[in-house]
Amino acid sequence: MFQTFIDRFVQWCYYSKDYAFIRDTPYGVPFVQSMHLTGITLLLGTTLALNLRLLGIGFKRMSLPYLAEQLWLWTKAGMALTVVSGIMVFLPDPTRYAHNGPFRLKMILLCLALAYQFAVFRRVVRTDPESGSKARNAAFSALSLCLWFGVAWSGRAIAFFQ
Repeated sequence: MFQTFIDRFVQWCYYSKDYAFIRDTPYGVPFVQSMHLTGITLLLGTTLALNLRLLGIGFKRMSLPYLAEQLWLWTKAGMALTVVSGIMVFLPDPTRYAHNGPFRLKMILLCLALAYQFAVFRRVVRTDPESGSKARNAAFSALSLCLWFGVAWSGRAIAFFQ
């Protein structure tokens, strides 16, 4: 039943005239993919900066809560651009993505990364990193980086596994 829903959705996406301008023009998909990469760069760059500060490696002159406050708008902008452009990349050729193992892994990791970002990591970076042990901070940072870079790497793997 769920597979039937997915198949119908994929067919609707592929034959939709609303997305023909992306699918049928020579620059549509490359432009949307460029926007997707720009969003990923913003998202991963700000996430990396926060994780480095949490680990005590960089940005030591700024408190972690202050840095998080300064980067949060850029993180949200990167996240929004990535999600919107990702949907636009998916819609012109949904069959290719829906049956691709790395794409499915990417979607699972993306859901986990978003849940972790909003439920756990955001609260951790709003507190003083000195209040937690170095091992605790390293664990929070390692999980954050593994999830977000896992999303990016599995996204890159989509092109290599059919």
